[in-house]
Amino acid sequence: MKILTISNCPLVESQGSGYIIVNFARRLQERGHKVDLHGPEDIELFPSLEGRAKRYRQALGMLIFCLRKTKEEQYDLIEFYGAEAWLTVSILKRRKQRPFMVIHSNGLETNVAEVLSKHPESSPPPKWYHLNQILRFEKAFKDVDGIVTVSKFERDYALDQGYQSKSRILNIDNCLLDEFLDLEIEFERQHVIAFCGNWRPIKGTQVIARDMSRLLQDYPQSVLKLIGVGEDFKKEDVFESSVCNQIEVTPFERDKNNLKAIYKSASILIMPSVYESFGLVSAEAMACGCAIIATKVGFPADLKDKEEIMHIEGPTSPHLYNATKALLIDDALRASIAKNGYDRVQSLRWGGAIDSIEKTYLQWLKNH
Repeated sequence: MKILTISNCPLVESQGSGYIIVNFARRLQERGHKVDLHGPEDIELFPSLEGRAKRYRQALGMLIFCLRKTKEEQYDLIEFYGAEAWLTVSILKRRKQRPFMVIHSNGLETNVAEVLSKHPESSPPPKWYHLNQILRFEKAFKDVDGIVTVSKFERDYALDQGYQSKSRILNIDNCLLDEFLDLEIEFERQHVIAFCGNWRPIKGTQVIARDMSRLLQDYPQSVLKLIGVGEDFKKEDVFESSVCNQIEVTPFERDKNNLKAIYKSASILIMPSVYESFGLVSAEAMACGCAIIATKVGFPADLKDKEEIMHIEGPTSPHLYNATKALLIDDALRASIAKNGYDRVQSLRWGGAIDSIEKTYLQWLKNH
């Protein structure tokens, strides 16, 4: 196959989306397929404007770039990451002879918008000049020939919205690096609770601040480790002063071995997110023996409650407090969830993922 892949997000492996995109491209190349991979630096117009009008600049930039590339070379398949592809998809769809088009989504933007509309406190209000692009984004999902999602949670949404038929939506759970698989794990652990992610409301940070302040007061032998929250984060600005000595902060951690060591030191990982397309940190932590507490979004949504995960109904108090307390006072339950979670993620291997996407793409192209 000859594939043109165009991404709306940076191709940086230390970031979740970049990690997935780069690995799919690289591993398809290793199978002998030609994959031309391009990120924002290739398609984004007027980069000096930085964050301003980014989606409009990417939408138009994708179109110009894609038309030029398809004129220079013939591709079997064009793979888009991001609903900014709506304009390009709309134009290409009108061609009688055109490559197969697929959206490989790191998160369906329409799903994000719908979830955030129910939690307005989790995202800043739009500026007066921000236009609602939901109808345009829907075109990106309806006008392509197929969709690849990164979790069953996203696939179910795409089916419910009628974006494509079942045969044209492929779900491939995000995969783990080999270094996170088949680890030797000790499940008896101290009461260490971890959170990994940027400190933004969409990650459920408001409920973390409330419920973890209370929990650390009630269980003074417990420790909270915050990873990846950024250099500007100050625990004293967020948590009760009386518990700050129980909180350890790692602003950034790009070294996977160090990250594994942190996960192995924790007994529980909390992920009370408002939205996740997948939530790679949950799978990585499960592979390192953590019991996961999470909302029903992304990868955690399809896990078995109280067997592979501890679900909470939403990113609100006291759900997070109650679930964390339940695992702190019941080591047997926590260890059982951690062991089952560990077993569950051993299937998240790149070999199977590439087998699946290669087989599906070839079948789609044959039918096309």
